[in-house]
Formats: sequence, C-alpha cells, structure tokens
Amino acid sequence: MRRFLRPGHDAVRERLKRDLFQFNKTVEHGFPHQPSALGYSAFLHLMAIGTRAGAIKIYGTPGVEFMGLHEETNTVMQIHFIPEQCRLVTLLDDNSLHLWTLKHSHHGTSELQEERHFTLRGPPGSPPSATQITAILTHSSQELLYLGTESGNVFVVELPSFRVLEDQLISPEEVLQRVPEDYRNRRSLELVEVLREHPRNPNQILIGYSRGLIVLWDLINKKATHHLLGNQQLENLFWMRDGHHIISCHYDGSYTQWPISSDDRQPEPLESKVHYGPFPCKAISKIYWLTTKNGLPYLIFQGGMPRASYGDRHSITVVHGGRQIAFDFTSRVIDFFVIANAEPFAEFDDPSAMVVLAEEELVVIDLKSPGWPSIQPPYLASLHCSAITCSHHVSNIPLKLWERIINVGSKQNVQFSNMPWPINGGTSKAPDPPQRDLLLTG
Repeated sequence: MRRFLRPGHDAVRERLKRDLFQFNKTVEHGFPHQPSALGYSAFLHLMAIGTRAGAIKIYGTPGVEFMGLHEETNTVMQIHFIPEQCRLVTLLDDNSLHLWTLKHSHHGTSELQEERHFTLRGPPGSPPSATQITAILTHSSQELLYLGTESGNVFVVELPSFRVLEDQLISPEEVLQRVPEDYRNRRSLELVEVLREHPRNPNQILIGYSRGLIVLWDLINKKATHHLLGNQQLENLFWMRDGHHIISCHYDGSYTQWPISSDDRQPEPLESKVHYGPFPCKAISKIYWLTTKNGLPYLIFQGGMPRASYGDRHSITVVHGGRQIAFDFTSRVIDFFVIANAEPFAEFDDPSAMVVLAEEELVVIDLKSPGWPSIQPPYLASLHCSAITCSHHVSNIPLKLWERIINVGSKQNVQFSNMPWPINGGTSKAPDPPQRDLLLTG
C-alpha cells in the first residue's frame, strides 16, 4: 500500500523549486510556430504574421519587431491593416474581431496594444452562419469596416467603436434585384468570398460570392451598378490599378478578365483561361495582374497546377512576357503579397518583390533581377533545418574571427539577390551589442 501514498504539499520544497528553477522568457528568435495569417501595410512598410496560438508579430526593417497576444488562444484567421494608419484588425476563428494599434511610449519607442474587441451578433434566433465572417474590407475612409458573412450579408461596422451601422447592411435580396432571372434561379449566392474597394472611387466596392456572382456596389446610392455573371466557384478577385478591369480566379484553376465600363452595360468576360489546362487543375486561391512601364504585365497566382501530376505541390506561378517560373515550396503556402508602387495615382504597378509565408519558411523573391532570385531574410530564419540535438553558446568572439565567419558565410550566399530588404518600416533604436556572441547548433 505504501507505493500508492502520495507525499503532501511541502512548502519548503516548493520554495526551493521556485528559487532554483525560475525560468523567464527573455527573447524569441526564429520562425514563428504554426503561422496562420499574413498581412502587409504598404503605407507603413510593415508585415504582420498571426499564429494558431493567437500571437501576432509585426516586422519591419531589421531590428524592428512587435509582438501581441490575444487573450484567447484562438487561431488568427485574417490580418488587415487600416489604410494609412498605425492600426490593424485581426479575425480569430471564434469569429471575434480585435483592433490593435502601434502606440508611442514615454521612452520614444513604440509598442503594440489591443484597443478593443468585438463579436458580430445577429438577431435573436438567427443561425451562427448569419454572422460568421468570411471576408473583410478595411475601407480607405479609415472609419468603416465591411464584413462579408456565410449568409451572403455584408455588414458595415464603424471604427474604432465597432458599432454596427444597421441601415447600411447589404443583403442578398438587394443584390439579386437586377440579376437576370435565369441566372438567379440557377444558383444561390452562398457566402461572401471576397470584398474589394475600387482603386479610384472609394464609393464603390466589389462583392464576390462563392458561387461565382460578382457585384459592383454603389455605396452612395445603395444599389448594384454591374453584375458579373460567373459560372465557376469563385476563389478571389484582383482589381487592376486603372479600375477598368477585374481579374477573378476560380476553383477549377481558371482565371477571367472582366471589363468595367462607366455605363450600365452588362460586362462580358474579355478572357477566360486555364493556365495549366486542359486537364483538371487545382484552385487558384489568389491572383495579381500588375502593370509595368514596358507594357508587359506580371501575372502572379497561387495554385492552378494540374491535379494529377502536382496535386500535392505548394506552388506560386509568376509570368512576365515570355518568362514563367512556378515556385515550388516545401510546406503549405499560408498567404503571399506583392510589393509594388504604393502611390495611389501612379500609372503603373511596377512590382519589385513577392513575399511568401509558408508553414515552415518565409521566402522573398526579387522580381527586378534576372532569374527572379530570392532575397536572404535578415530575420525569421529557422535555427536549423532538422531537429536540434545539441547546442553551444560562445561569447566574446574576437573581431577578426567574427569578420572571417561573415566572409565565409557570404561566399555561400552567392545565389541570393543583392536587393535591399524590402520590408523596411520603422527605425531600430536598439544600441549595438556590447559583445559578439555565437549560438552553435547541431
């Protein structure tokens, strides 16, 4: 019976345990664990990464890093920066919205703080799908948030109060008023897949529904001005800089170019193409069509590869003129964005770099240099490509040895681009380290 007896609480033992084993986290280094969302601010030149544990990390120029943690350890599903502000909105998998801000402290530095949170509620008795958020648009007015839901409704929320403007609700019934009857009877709208603001007119937004219908909505007159009658399941939309053309991508691996005229003519697709057809292809989940000064656009899309041969691959294709490369990643692609000319009234996009967040790595591609080489990241590098079995810390490295180590490392990195790191927001105020240390891993 003695082996079943457990010792009672020993206060002295607990105190010794705290004194001897008091571990405190001092710094985090390397790639975030289980990334789940990606956001970018062209105004701040900052990148945000969310994780499945509810953490949010913001990166800028090397040395600029912020971290926030939601009270709930839920997965971060989406991250959206508010245009031309030091604020961002996150969506968690429990359908809650959180408003974050970068505030200046008394010491002249900035820190990331959560201002408030909000959960969209429907009328009593309504199903959860009525308010389950599927798409978010941070409007350029900096005061409004458009929320697309599973029910097909688009709610309008005021910032920073998160007050729902019920009189501005965009319902499926209003959207379907001018849709041809044969199309309306053939398919339902289902959920809102994507919301996009007109690049030249903030009073118009695009609403894309998963069953293929795309609507250009006039916010002032509260009516649909154009209906784009797609027949394939919609995945995403891209609005070209001039505001006259839209690119839609679909579940069957196709993309379609639509014209948007100033009159009420019903748009017909200019081009519909399955890039890797004619065999069945994977869905294209995101697409860019970016203009350049030389007249040849960049077509960039995620997915779209033949299912039979490349169904297990994680790829992003870049097409420019006669050049085409399908970048193959070793882990699932979470999201990506393209850094281009951020001036709102510039004539061309002129993309410079593509930033890809995968489950196990961050990859940045130089779109200006021949061959589109990758840029060596100054942070978010994994400590080791395989499991670490041992480590050793070496301090006070002599300067000559330090320079030789750096020189040897640079000789191994000739395949990387010389482009400066494009995510360069903020200014690091950290002083130079007083000594040079190395962490060796094996």
